[in-house]
Amino acid sequence: MIKQIGLLIFLNLISIFCHSKVEFVRAMFNSDASKFITIGWNQVSGTNPVLFYDTDNSKEVFRTQIEISSCNDSKRFKTNFVRLKNLNPSTKYYFYIQDSEGKSRTYHFSTVSDNSDIQLSFIAGGDSRDNRKIRSLGNQMVAKIRPDAVFFNGDFTGIDIPSQWKDWFEDWEKTISEDGRISPLVVTRGNHEHSNQVLVDLFDVQSSIICYSTTFGGDLLNVISLNSEIMKVFAQKVFLKKTLKDHAHFHWQIPQYHRPIRAHVASKKEMETQYKNFVPLFEKYPNVRLCLENDSHTCKVTWPIVSSNAKESSEGFIRDDEKGIVYVGEGCWGAPIRKADDLKPWTRDAEAVYQVNWIFVTKEKIEVRTILYENVEEVEDLTDKNRFEMPENIKLWGPTNGTVVEIFKR
Repeated sequence: MIKQIGLLIFLNLISIFCHSKVEFVRAMFNSDASKFITIGWNQVSGTNPVLFYDTDNSKEVFRTQIEISSCNDSKRFKTNFVRLKNLNPSTKYYFYIQDSEGKSRTYHFSTVSDNSDIQLSFIAGGDSRDNRKIRSLGNQMVAKIRPDAVFFNGDFTGIDIPSQWKDWFEDWEKTISEDGRISPLVVTRGNHEHSNQVLVDLFDVQSSIICYSTTFGGDLLNVISLNSEIMKVFAQKVFLKKTLKDHAHFHWQIPQYHRPIRAHVASKKEMETQYKNFVPLFEKYPNVRLCLENDSHTCKVTWPIVSSNAKESSEGFIRDDEKGIVYVGEGCWGAPIRKADDLKPWTRDAEAVYQVNWIFVTKEKIEVRTILYENVEEVEDLTDKNRFEMPENIKLWGPTNGTVVEIFKR
């Protein structure tokens, strides 16, 4: 005990004069966003890293410390993870990382309320690939919007090599607000991630097949992360059936997966295995009314649609405003943009633009807006108090059918 106290005093003393050599600090929601979070970083140098956290940032030393939960050397990083458990809902936590060389800057994140009588804000998108200039603008928008979480839907880099991941994490640091606020990630695998393991190693996804659910706001929302790059039957289908059933009492469930079931770019193939194995399960549950898709490097929003073999149907779907599901996304967070040249009768709007979706969720409805983020430098920074207001100078995609998609319960 005396030795431990001595080491702690020593670390605190050197932290006054030195800085910890850590980088690429990030946070992930992989289960219940009210109680659990993973903090990850790359340990550049130094030894014996410890994470200190507290709800009060007025003191020099935070009250609670926790050692590393796991580490790995994937992609030539020395990635450390700390899993924080049994946190208080709707609480702001401050933290820093301290090692033998000093301590890092102070960051903070917020857990989500466990009460469904709240409003949530999310950014959703994917396909950042390797256009650093464009994807960095989208990252800066995250810092300004301050969402409860970011749903990042695959294709982080071009060919999944260490140098590209280093650039990606360097650019992702632009999502951290000036006051140190981190927006936690909920990630899925894309076709440019060469294996499931990379998401385990770099984002602490605690599912070897990258199929998991994350809950927000008590029984308000269940986000279902699926994997387009593995078989849609067996383990994945078993998981999907179970999570949909287990959360059938929730107000909403939102599946996210990389490849669109019906792409709006003609050169992309139709995902018949997802149509056959995902869609019937989605449609079985009335609380599934929105799906997030990416991959095609374009922008689309559908009308509410259901699967159908009727004469009036197209590509296996038909519009149904009462029972249908809205499919949004198809990229594009910086990947090479493609023309939306495969519109359907049930397409609401589609266009080749760089964009991310901004999603509000309450018990009563879901609102989806699409942000054109290339003018991010002109956009007003939001605060924790006005996160649900439209910031000055923000550009929303405004096609024929308006800038806001409202989704109500069946």
